[in-house]
Amino acid sequence: MKRQAPLLLFPLLLALLFAIAACGPADEVDPLTLTPVAITYMTFNQATEAQTEELVIGRFEEKYPAIQVTRTSYNQGPQNYLLGNATTADVMFLWTGYLLDTAMRQNLLGNLADVWEEKGFTDAISEPIQAMSYYQGAPYFVPGGHGWTGIYYNKQIFLNYGLTPPTTWQEFITLCETLWSNGETPLSIAGSNAFVGTLWFDYLDMRLNGPDFHRRLLNGEEEYTNPKVTDVFETMRDLVERGFFVESPATMNDLSSVLSIIRGDSADPVERRKAVMTLGSNFAVSDLPVVFLDELDFFPFPVMDPELPVGEVGITFGFVVPVKAPNPLQANAFAGFMGSAESAQVLTQQTNSQLTWVPVHKEYDRSLYSQRIAQAEALVANADSFGPPMVLSLPNSMGSALNQVLNQLLSDRGEAADWQLLLEDARQKAIQNGEYPQP
Repeated sequence: MKRQAPLLLFPLLLALLFAIAACGPADEVDPLTLTPVAITYMTFNQATEAQTEELVIGRFEEKYPAIQVTRTSYNQGPQNYLLGNATTADVMFLWTGYLLDTAMRQNLLGNLADVWEEKGFTDAISEPIQAMSYYQGAPYFVPGGHGWTGIYYNKQIFLNYGLTPPTTWQEFITLCETLWSNGETPLSIAGSNAFVGTLWFDYLDMRLNGPDFHRRLLNGEEEYTNPKVTDVFETMRDLVERGFFVESPATMNDLSSVLSIIRGDSADPVERRKAVMTLGSNFAVSDLPVVFLDELDFFPFPVMDPELPVGEVGITFGFVVPVKAPNPLQANAFAGFMGSAESAQVLTQQTNSQLTWVPVHKEYDRSLYSQRIAQAEALVANADSFGPPMVLSLPNSMGSALNQVLNQLLSDRGEAADWQLLLEDARQKAIQNGEYPQP
C-alpha cells in the first residue's frame, strides 16, 4: 500500500498544476502593490501648483495604495540635483532644453521606454514633443504640457484704430507706424530680463534664417559672427531706432512689459510706460487678474519669408526619473501617471484655476479648453517646428553675454558686430569647457 501512495497523489498534483496554469500571467500579482514604498517627487513650491498637484498625487495613491508620494520643493537649481551631488529624488519636474539634453547625454536619467509603451505615449503625443523627449532612440522624459509664445495686444486699442492682427512682417511694420502716428507706443519689451527679452532674437532669427539655422546656432554649431545673425540684430535695432519700443526699454522687467499693455488700470496705472503690444510667453500673462487678461489677445509672430518653415517657441514641461532614483519601479509608474490625460484633467476639473498651458496628451478632453488654450494649441500644431526658447537652449555660462547684448542693443550702444563678438566669445569658451556636445 505504501508503494501506491505516489499514484494516489498524482491526480492531486496534476489538478494543482492545471489550476496554476489556468491562472496565467494575467493573474500575477502586480509588484507595485506588494510592499509599501515612499517616493519623493521634486518640483517647485508655488502655492497654486502645490494645491493642484496634490490632487493628482491623491488620485495616483488611490490607484496604487502601496505607494506614498511626498511632494518636495527644489531648494537649489534642478541642475545641481542632476549634475551635482545633491540628494536624488525619485521623480523630478523638468523642462526641455539644454539641461534635459545634457542630463540625457550624460546618462543621468532612467530609460522610460517601458513607460512610453505601457501608456501608449507614442500614439498620444505629437512628433515634435516626442523628439525633445528622446536621446539615441530612447525616451527619458515624460511630457505633461507646453506653453507658447505670441505677440499679446490690447484688443480695445486695436478696435479703436480699426486694426487687425498682421500675418506678414510688412503688415506688422505698417501696424506699428499707424499706432506711432496716432500717439501710441507700439511695443514694450522685458529688456532687463533676457529670459523674455531674447524671444525677439528667437523669432527674428527663425523668420529671417529658418528654424533649422536657429537650432544649429543654439546648439553651438554656427558662429554668431555669421552675416545671418547680423541681419537679426540690424532688424531689431531698426525697431528701436524708429521709436517703436517704450522709453528706456532696457530697464523694463517681464511683469512691467505685460502691464504696459493694460488699460483697465487707468485710474492708478501699475505701469506708467504704456504700449499696445508685447512679445511674451503664456507664463508672462498667467498671473494677471482675469479682468486684465480679458483685455488681451495674441497672434503669431509674423512671417518674414514665406519660403521658410515656420518655427514656434514654448516651454515644454514634464517628468524625469534620475538614474540614481531609490525606487525606479514606483518612480516610473508615477512619472507615467503624471503624463497621462487623466492627470491633466484632474488638474483642471478639480480646481477653479484657469488652464494656462496646453496638455500634450491627445486624449485630453478638449471640451475643457478655453478659447485661449484652443488658439495656443492650434498655433503650435500649425508650426513646422517647435522648441524651447533661447535662454533654455544655451549653456548657463552664456547668460552674462546674453544680458549684455540685450542691454546694449536696447540702449542703442555699440554695433551689431560688437554684440556678435560678445556672443561668439561666450560660445567659444563654452566649447572649450565642454559645455556643448561633441559632434
